[in-house]
Amino acid sequence: MKPSIKTIAMTIVFAVTFAFNTFADDKEGKKAVIFETGIFASKSGKLHVNVDKYTNDKALVVITNYKGDAIHRDMISRSTDKFRKAYNINELPEGSYTVEISAAGKKIEKHFEVTEIRTDRRVAVK
Repeated sequence: MKPSIKTIAMTIVFAVTFAFNTFADDKEGKKAVIFETGIFASKSGKLHVNVDKYTNDKALVVITNYKGDAIHRDMISRSTDKFRKAYNINELPEGSYTVEISAAGKKIEKHFEVTEIRTDRRVAVK
C-alpha cells in the first residue's frame, strides 16, 4: 500500500498548522505577563518585596494598613527590570496590612498580619 500524495500533503498541512497554533498560543501567554512578584517575611522583622517587570511601564508598590492609609510607597521606574526591597516592619503596630503592586493596569494584592508573641515568665518560690 502506497500512501497517496494527498494523504501526505494533508498530514504535513495538519502538522504545520498545529505547530504554528501552539507557538502563537505560547507567544500570547508570554505577552500577558506584565510582572511577577515574590513577597516574604524574615525572622528579623523585615518584609521582602521582589518585583520582576517585563514591560517598560512604571510600577507602584504601596503598603497600606487596614484603614487604607499608605505606610510605604515606592515607584519603580520604567528602566528598572528587577526591584528588591526589604521593608522594616518591626515598628508597625499589630494589625492587618496589604501590599499592592500595580503596573500597566494589572494589580496584585497580598495581605499580611503583624502580631506580637508575648512570653510570660513566672517565678514561684516555695
